[in-house]
Amino acid sequence: MLKPIRHYKISDQIFEQLRDMIYRGELQPGQRLMSERELAVKFSVGRPAVREAIFKLIDQGLVYSKRGVGTFVADEQSQIDKGPLLQVLNRERFSIVDLQEVRIALESKSAELAAKRATDEDVSLIKQSLIRIHNERFEGQVRMRTDLSFHMNIAYASKNTVQIHLMKGFYDVQLYAMDKAYTSILRSLGIDDLIDSQHEEIALAIANHDPERARRSMESQISTVLEICREHGF
Repeated sequence: MLKPIRHYKISDQIFEQLRDMIYRGELQPGQRLMSERELAVKFSVGRPAVREAIFKLIDQGLVYSKRGVGTFVADEQSQIDKGPLLQVLNRERFSIVDLQEVRIALESKSAELAAKRATDEDVSLIKQSLIRIHNERFEGQVRMRTDLSFHMNIAYASKNTVQIHLMKGFYDVQLYAMDKAYTSILRSLGIDDLIDSQHEEIALAIANHDPERARRSMESQISTVLEICREHGF
């Protein structure tokens, strides 16, 4: 039976914009969001729509609220704990290797498409992600969400709606896999410089609009992590 066409909810549009800013790394863990009033003015909407969007962000573990203080971007553990896909996978037996194998297929295509379609703004956002990663390494405070923002910005640059939504849906699982691999194995191996150089190679290939090089570079970067996880039984 046909149903009446409904307009896209304003609160959902606000939610998606704020979520994308978190996924891209434009909003960092601990950063305070604008107030409901300020966001309502920015979006030219009523405060109830903003409030509904924020409740949805809280429900997904992306932000948290302090009464009388404001709303803040949550850390990665909160996102991992509340991630919908990860909650489903936790009912099954899976390994970090399983997740890395999926990442190779999904993200190699992201990089290839991004190299074909990235705008100057996309390239700039990818480079900004790398700068944030380098700064965190220098400060000795590495966040996997910052690393993942690099990969998410590449996905957005692919301009493929299905690819982008697959990456969004896979976000919590990716964050879990990257955090687990880094804290359990990679950090102790001291391969940060190698990973950083691989990231730089991917970004350069995209900036130069070289799809084959971008695909191979992304495949190589994730394969490095995959083989280490296999070797250590993860």
